Amino acid sequence: MEPKTDAELNILFTMSDEDRNQLLANRDQRLIVKYHGDIERVAAQVGALVQIINEQIAIIVLPLDKAKILLSYPEIEYMEAPKDFVYNLEQSLKASCITTVQNNLPYQLKGNGVLLGIVDSGINYAHPDFRNDDGTTRIVSIWDQTIEGEPPAGYLEGSEYSQVRINEALRAPTQAERLRIVPSQDSLGHGTHVAGIAGGNGRSSGGRIIGVAPEAEFVIVKLGNPSVTNLVRTADIMLGIRYVIEKARQLNKPIAINLSLGMNEGPHNGTSLIEIYLNDAAQEWKNNIAVGSGNEGLSRNHVGGKVQQGEIQTISFQMGPNKRTYNFSVWQNSVDQLSFQLIGPDGKSTPRISYSTPVKRYVLGNSRVYPAFAGPSPLNGNIEFAVFMGGLEDGYIMPGIWQLRIIGDNVIDGEFSVWGQTIASSGNETFFLSNTPDRTLTTPSTANYVITVGAYDSVKNQIAPFSGRGYTRSPVQIKPDIVAPGVNITAASYTGGYQALSGTSMATPHVTGAVALMMEWGIINNNNPFLYGESIRTYLLRGANRDVEGVSFPDPSWGYGKLCLKNSLDIARRSSFV
Repeated sequence: MEPKTDAELNILFTMSDEDRNQLLANRDQRLIVKYHGDIERVAAQVGALVQIINEQIAIIVLPLDKAKILLSYPEIEYMEAPKDFVYNLEQSLKASCITTVQNNLPYQLKGNGVLLGIVDSGINYAHPDFRNDDGTTRIVSIWDQTIEGEPPAGYLEGSEYSQVRINEALRAPTQAERLRIVPSQDSLGHGTHVAGIAGGNGRSSGGRIIGVAPEAEFVIVKLGNPSVTNLVRTADIMLGIRYVIEKARQLNKPIAINLSLGMNEGPHNGTSLIEIYLNDAAQEWKNNIAVGSGNEGLSRNHVGGKVQQGEIQTISFQMGPNKRTYNFSVWQNSVDQLSFQLIGPDGKSTPRISYSTPVKRYVLGNSRVYPAFAGPSPLNGNIEFAVFMGGLEDGYIMPGIWQLRIIGDNVIDGEFSVWGQTIASSGNETFFLSNTPDRTLTTPSTANYVITVGAYDSVKNQIAPFSGRGYTRSPVQIKPDIVAPGVNITAASYTGGYQALSGTSMATPHVTGAVALMMEWGIINNNNPFLYGESIRTYLLRGANRDVEGVSFPDPSWGYGKLCLKNSLDIARRSSFV
């Protein structure tokens, strides 16, 4: 088995052109690589385009049928296909001890001088909450990855719109003219709502509905690809994070970055390629990255367990109707030798598949099944067993109860975790019949150096049942770090006005905005010029409210407690050396 690739890429290399074209019509030609040495020379030799993310991670653009040659280069340490991501106020600000920080001495903080990096589905830049009193924009720049045009310097795709250009658009007499000048729109509304929570100034509500950092400025990335609508991949996110940090560095301003999205792929222990990059990025410049823990708490898309020597465990899952594709992964310790067998609703099965079994296609009824091992991974030493499923005759996977048999061939540890696609990807009708609600954090919220944010109901003082729960897989980290209000949060709507939404996507920008206020107090106001990165996370965790009856902290659902910005700032103020 090729140790330099993940299981998905092993499957893609094995698929026929026909299967790839039918089942993966939206697959782009990018590969994410971990490298050393001269990656530009390697790309030139194979006729590929390359975009360097940092000193160890790059994106290579090369058709899949030619990509295997990269494995022969010693400079390529690891390679994977980009993974698909999904997009996961007054009361909430009071509950998070933010209102008093905004309005009262000794703080009176609004985010002035700090940037908010919103890497999401875009923004309704014409919404009054993102404009100053004179009508000009609070947005420094927008990079829309989905519009072909003039990309930012050093990037290959998308279009960048400057503050000058946005203001020109805002002066246009009609919406049609405005969109001709800056055509970027938020067709999902997710990014607009997130930005409103983090930093909306409430102009559309007469100051009644305001965000956490209403005087901060925005750097916006609309994620995606010009050829595929509303589909976001790891490569897009990594480039987006790089862009907002570069913009902050150019402007010499601290930046609080928000990622309200996630996926179920990866080892869930902070060692996926995107998490390795986020760990690196979190230590660049004056920044913090807040990531939502995901909405998988009740989704029934995770099963964890332990298999003994010689034991067979069966994991059953319901395949809903009209599913064209589906995939799941099993992650195990590399000291164990496990084998697997997949059984369809009609009783037909694959043979027993072990680590040495060649990757190939199996046909079960009217379904195509591609199982594959990968590892031990050079990133974490883990072994992954992944299964990609697709329809055959009528284009749909056979609905009904499928079974995965896990067989303990040579067991020392025996622990395993199975993750299916997120509920946003798979829907409500495809799920495991038995489930494990712990370890339902989505990737990249298990990265080491991000602030992982869960959601709670600030009215009922209860954890939101959908909130992704910890902890991470081994090596175990306590995640989520903190929780914030995420139920029925009212903020800016992409159609104008406001709307109420729930999710960890709504909890995360509370923390992002709180980080911006802490940066204003520490860096902009010269109270602590090093108040960013892990320093801010430490103060947020120390200041968290833990007034929850019957909970021992830290907790897999609550983390270290509920966001309380005033407590955190009070602790920082007592610790300040300036």
